[in-house]
This record gives sequence, C-alpha cells and structure tokens, in this order.
Amino acid sequence: MKHWYDGYVLEGYEVYNPKAVVSVMTKGKFKSYWSETGTYESVVPLINMDFDGLKTNIIEMISGTPVEVDIWSLQNDMVSFANKGDVLTYLIHLGYLGYNQDSRTAFIPNEEIRQELMIATKRKKWNEFVL
Repeated sequence: MKHWYDGYVLEGYEVYNPKAVVSVMTKGKFKSYWSETGTYESVVPLINMDFDGLKTNIIEMISGTPVEVDIWSLQNDMVSFANKGDVLTYLIHLGYLGYNQDSRTAFIPNEEIRQELMIATKRKKWNEFVL
C-alpha cells in the first residue's frame, strides 16, 4: 500500500491517496486508479506541450530524479500556462507530483502516479498512444 499510494507529506504526516486506498479495498487489486479521474485527460496535453523540456523533466522524475521547479509563477487560473514551472506547479496542485520545500524540487510521490506519467509521456494526444 505504501509503495503504490503513499508519498505525500502534510505537516509531517504521511498521506495516502484516499480514492486509491478505497478502490484497492473494494476491488482487491493494486493498480493505478488515478486515470479514472477527470483530471487525467487535462494532464496529457499539458505534458505534450513540452514547455522548455517539460517532457524530459517528467521522464527524469519517472526514473527517480527530482526536478527543480519555480512554484511562484503560476497565476492559479489553471488555463493560462506560460512555462514549464506553471505546468509542474499545476501537477503539484493536482497531486500528480510531490514538492520538497527545502530543495524546491518536484518528484513523483508513488508507483500509482509513476505508472500514469509513464503512459502519459507515450501519448501524442489524450486519446492516442505512440507505438
């Protein structure tokens, strides 16, 4: 459970993805339940915009390397993305990425999200896979 759904820390407390935990308990299967949410469809096109090497940074995070991010530029309208930092900050707000305040880096918090982002980086559009 920890490997798949943990990775978020709020004021020193570890927080699991509650939707995924409930889904595992009711369905009895460890898998990614995140793609069943509406936000997933909006994330894939953002990654494919590839602002300033965003897709490369996502791939680096998939391999376990945290990436520096400026979280202060996002205007919080969730529509106007001007740069890579805006998109990474948006992904942090959605829970697709964790954020380390000390190092000012974004990271993939758990296996569930790692799986989703691996799939997302292979897609051209939200409904199309690259083979």
